[in-house]
Amino acid sequence: MSEVHVLTTGEAARYCGVNFRTVIRWIERGQLKAYKLPGRGDHRICVEDFVSFLRDNAMPVPAELGAATRKVLLVSDSPEMIAGRQLLQQAGCDVDLASDSFSAGAMLASGKPAMLVLDSNLEGVNGFQVLDMLRSRSEFSSLSVVLVAPQDEDNQQRWLDAGADAVVAAGCDRAELVGRINLLLDA
Repeated sequence: MSEVHVLTTGEAARYCGVNFRTVIRWIERGQLKAYKLPGRGDHRICVEDFVSFLRDNAMPVPAELGAATRKVLLVSDSPEMIAGRQLLQQAGCDVDLASDSFSAGAMLASGKPAMLVLDSNLEGVNGFQVLDMLRSRSEFSSLSVVLVAPQDEDNQQRWLDAGADAVVAAGCDRAELVGRINLLLDA
């Protein structure tokens, strides 16, 4: 199975039902994020950016492109969290698993997930530092983050203030976690 990661202006135009010059104008005006190829200068649009543009402008997202935005990076070494991977896959998510911060960083950079599920109980990981780094870098601006907080965590609001999109307690029902993830991915 080949995955589409980038689109040409012509492909984007066909999805929108417009002329490719309209897509180029959107890019030139800064409404649609794209990059230029060296040499000829043709534009390429990352699928994630195109889907965000469609959603921001209340345009329908084609099913084959919507699936590309259901990629989840699960960062945990907890057996309960790892078992949740299967539930996410059954819910239509493409799930990558990292059990340490080094692997997570590499997968985050290369895999371009739509969501990061971060277990703050993972040894050697400071959840606040991770959130700060993610929110300070533009390439992760559209990344949703679900943080799995320690069970004894009293103040989940501080995680939300630090940049998490949702917080669940460690040991929560796996169905609750999957529900939260699906809710954010479909938003």
